[in-house]
Amino acid sequence: MGINFRIKKIFNLINIPLLFYLTICEINIFNKRLFANAKPQASQQDVFLYKQMGASYLCKSLNDKIDFDFNKALTVSTYTFAEVIFSRHGNLVQEAGSEKLTTQNVLYIGEIEILNSAIKICPKQIPNDIKKSFEKTLNDLKKKNKKK
Repeated sequence: MGINFRIKKIFNLINIPLLFYLTICEINIFNKRLFANAKPQASQQDVFLYKQMGASYLCKSLNDKIDFDFNKALTVSTYTFAEVIFSRHGNLVQEAGSEKLTTQNVLYIGEIEILNSAIKICPKQIPNDIKKSFEKTLNDLKKKNKKK
């Protein structure tokens, strides 16, 4: 009888703090917002970081002749840029508003951003025909934006 009484007494002593703890945890669970499926938009700083990483890879691979093929190195850095935008941000970029960009759009943006940075970082490693083509693309985009 004495052992049974002690067990009940100990159980009651543990029960009160346990009940209090569970009550507080329950309140905290209801107050927290759930972000299970919501991915944050890529901010300007995020896009800047990703494009600089891509440009750095491109310049490093061309400079160290790790992969001397320019197109291959550009493709790898562009797809890496797009993959990060997709996986971390769900193709949402702050500058595009609430519109979810297509993978093709993200790849296009990535290629332009990476080339723009790479031309500034390592201009001697970028082939002249690529620079000319890039300048033409920039001019076309500027004209297109002026018409809007």
